[in-house]
Amino acid sequence: MTDFPDLMGAVAGRLLGEPNRGMSSKDELRFGTHGSLSVKVGGPHKGTWTDHEAGEGGGVLDLIARLKGGGREGALSWLKQTFPDFAGRPEAPSSGRRITSTYPYVDEAGTLLFEVVRYEPKEFRQRRPDGAGGFAWNLQGVRPVPYHLPELIEAIGSERTVFIVEGEKDVDRLRQLNVPATCNAGGAGKWKLDFVEHFVGADVVIVPDNDDPGREHAEKVARALHPVAARVRVLTLPNLPRKGDVSDWLQAGGTVDELHRLVEATLDWRPAATTRLPAVWWGDEDKQPPLSWLVKGLLIEGGFSTVYGPPGTSKSFLVLDLALHVAHGRDWFGRRVATGGVVYVSGEGGSGMRMRMKAWRQEKAGEDGKPFVLIPSSVNLYDDEEGVETLIADVKDHHARMREPLRLVVLDTLSRMIGSGDEDKARDINVVVQKAERIQRELGCHVLVVHHSGKDRDRGARGSNALLGAVDAAIEIIRHDETGVCEGKIAKVKDGGDIAPFKYELLQSVLGTDEDGDDITSCVIAPTDASTGEAKGTTRLTDTARIALDALTMALTEEGQPSPGGQVPNSVRVVAIDRWREYAYRRGVSPSEEPDAKRQAFHRARQKLQTSRLIGIWGDWVWMIQ
Repeated sequence: MTDFPDLMGAVAGRLLGEPNRGMSSKDELRFGTHGSLSVKVGGPHKGTWTDHEAGEGGGVLDLIARLKGGGREGALSWLKQTFPDFAGRPEAPSSGRRITSTYPYVDEAGTLLFEVVRYEPKEFRQRRPDGAGGFAWNLQGVRPVPYHLPELIEAIGSERTVFIVEGEKDVDRLRQLNVPATCNAGGAGKWKLDFVEHFVGADVVIVPDNDDPGREHAEKVARALHPVAARVRVLTLPNLPRKGDVSDWLQAGGTVDELHRLVEATLDWRPAATTRLPAVWWGDEDKQPPLSWLVKGLLIEGGFSTVYGPPGTSKSFLVLDLALHVAHGRDWFGRRVATGGVVYVSGEGGSGMRMRMKAWRQEKAGEDGKPFVLIPSSVNLYDDEEGVETLIADVKDHHARMREPLRLVVLDTLSRMIGSGDEDKARDINVVVQKAERIQRELGCHVLVVHHSGKDRDRGARGSNALLGAVDAAIEIIRHDETGVCEGKIAKVKDGGDIAPFKYELLQSVLGTDEDGDDITSCVIAPTDASTGEAKGTTRLTDTARIALDALTMALTEEGQPSPGGQVPNSVRVVAIDRWREYAYRRGVSPSEEPDAKRQAFHRARQKLQTSRLIGIWGDWVWMIQ
């Protein structure tokens, strides 16, 4: 069977040329000035491509057909002509790789089953005999075995201690010193349960590399062999550098005699308790890590929370503001945040979110290169496991390109993530909660779910209360129509003290003009200390708003007209908004003479005056509220 995913790198190189190195990674090649064409050559989506501008994608044959024409049949023909050994992954001489070592894996009788091939620059491939004197670059139908199986069987039969290490290089180094050793192909994490039968009655010493994958691999092997081996020990070599192995230890002066002395001093491995629930033994309470915060006193680092409120109450604006403060490492509403990466999953579309991101960058001096990624797509966290697995894999890929730890994943909104589930059923909500907790657990970050509340605010979040029961913190958003002030009330917070509501307004930002010359606008969050029920005349105005109000007073005095009727009160005089804008410009509503800066300053002032109920606007007309 053709191993098409393994062909993707070579095919992309032949058809697309050199990738954009600045935007590529080991698992993903990016092509084009802006990297809009993504080709996955590793990871869970290996062998696929996506054109983010055109919204197209597919596999190896789809990419060939797109670039060469002729459909999938033509693509297959091109593949055969270009890569004659297309039954496996082709070698690419143009890449500058060269084979430096070949490690044969044989069966009990010494018959070659497959080989692990090492290249420089460092890379590993696996191949099997094709029956015609050559090799197929895949292990289709090949039985997995430990390295040097005949020698392993002989050593165990002779009751010698057998060492299990991570790589073939380490095995061969130990065997040169007359130390029986073996490993599995593929390195850490690739141990097969089929190997267990070869270790019945064996005395086994597992020597992990000095890194987390190495230690996890050693635990996996020990658990597998413990029921059948006569003895299992895990030896941690002293003074190893980070990622160091037994070859490094020997190179630094370690000897076989010292190795055996260390083995004799190593206790037998015993499986750790496999309790399902976390436990803290008496006397160990001070050894637990202290509570840490994503947002001091409000959101626990690595926790689970929700922000909810009626539709149209700026929930997404607020959560985006929080997310960008985390990515920038800035205090949020006066509370310290833990700086780190953020992935924001927006199920309600990407165009509006991109406008809000642009407005935040413009109004709050957003900086390039910050670890924030928007996924403008809904993810089904209810109907099957595919949605959560895809999301976790994608977030890991995004995090690999960040220089900061991953702190926050936002799911906006619950209604877009529940698939065919019912928000009113606790059972269905619990399914989504379990998926969110899996994201939280596997990614080690805080997960925040944006949710709607019903029309009756007193009943809290919409649907089942199972979500509120599961989260560590819940923030309810309320908008006061009289003033336009929004309020975030802390409905629930674990391990934090009493927290007063925080208040904010939406500040309009002018991003440019459309083809008709009209302003393109979005909003950003602006914290405020204004009362949620201020009476007219008590509003504290910014300098810009005060200048605009004075300009309106002058415009009405000099050019005011009688009410045109409609929704304009009969008792007031009005002036065209365009004329008011010109008066405001002349009075210096903006300290800058740049057109965009003046337009933005005027719109901010206009919005402040309108939300403060100091002016009225209908159509093209504006007036002072008496």
